[in-house]
Amino acid sequence: MLTRNMANYTTGVIRIKITGDFPEKFINLCLARGLLLWGIKKDGNAVYAYVRLPDFFKIRKPALKSRVKVRVIGTRGLPFALKRFKRRKMLLVGAVMFMLLLEVLTSYIWFVDIEGIKTISGDRIKAIAADHGLRSGAAKNSVKEKEIETSILLNVPEVAWVGVKITGTRAVVEIVEKTMAKTEDKTPADIVATKDGVITELIAIAGQAAVKKGDTVRRGDILIKGVLSQPILELAEQRPPVPQTSDQYIRANGIVKARVWYESYGEAGLVREEFRRTGRRRFAVALKAGESVIDLKKVSSPPFTNYETEVIYKKLPNWRNTGFAVETKVSVFYEVSVERHEISPEEALDLAKTQAIKAIESQIPENAQVLVHGSEVLNTSLPGLIRVKVSMETVEDIGFTRVTLLTP
Repeated sequence: MLTRNMANYTTGVIRIKITGDFPEKFINLCLARGLLLWGIKKDGNAVYAYVRLPDFFKIRKPALKSRVKVRVIGTRGLPFALKRFKRRKMLLVGAVMFMLLLEVLTSYIWFVDIEGIKTISGDRIKAIAADHGLRSGAAKNSVKEKEIETSILLNVPEVAWVGVKITGTRAVVEIVEKTMAKTEDKTPADIVATKDGVITELIAIAGQAAVKKGDTVRRGDILIKGVLSQPILELAEQRPPVPQTSDQYIRANGIVKARVWYESYGEAGLVREEFRRTGRRRFAVALKAGESVIDLKKVSSPPFTNYETEVIYKKLPNWRNTGFAVETKVSVFYEVSVERHEISPEEALDLAKTQAIKAIESQIPENAQVLVHGSEVLNTSLPGLIRVKVSMETVEDIGFTRVTLLTP
């Protein structure tokens, strides 16, 4: 069966429609002459069958003798495919050129990615790789992975291991950073207040306390001075004398907690608006090549009565080692419909409170302890509007290390 199908495809097959008074006589005459017909089906007054292309030109005499008409209704096989390609030479040429262009493009590296970095600058790694030939637009066969790996290890001491891997048109530089020991900063500094508050707890680990529990402080006030405390100085006096001409400054350290108050406002109307996309949209496309900007497609302004905008930037890789950058900007304008719903005063009050609480929570540190919070509805002259004031009291660490300004 497979051999016969291959032979039929090679020689070509024609499907014919036979009409007339004696189609059976036509079929018998063809078979008597050794002309193969198969897939014979009768549909009304017509008979359909398949015949090979070489035999098709020999059925003229049997058709005349049996007084039937034969019409071609379909073709398939290699001869007909070649004929179609001859008619569409440009299609064939385009396909060949596409394959050649694809082969050329895939022989270059278009994307260079850095993976595994945490503290090291990715631009720093890319610059070293580019100095050794690994950049966007570089030929893959010109990249020497081992040379790049060695250069990164020699020039970046924070790197423990590096590997360069090329997959398709993408090059990946994998980095494993060293675990560097943190050096202790000993620059003289004070602990100052980051917020206004009332001190609830103060522990001076290093330095002299400048305030005490219950004191009210302002933002920027010194809480712990970065100087040696008196007990340390007394211990120092028991040692061999060391000439000193001024105070000994150190880096202050400690814990300072205070009560802090926050206030925020929220408002909500009795009519809530909801925006829904209708499905209609418009596109604007601009091309930036170097310093020039070319509008490829514009839209009317405004594109819709109510709309939302989404902007997509796509930067193409620089060609080889040139600095010529090409970037496309696609602006998508979505039409939206506005639906207005009336809500109850209770719902509006909840929305206003939620808005105010979110504004306060964005200012409160995660480790702060919330003591009390309250809300108050404010009077407003605007109809259909509810305005709320929310207040919170917290206990939190307000200390911040600030380098001491030493005067000569």
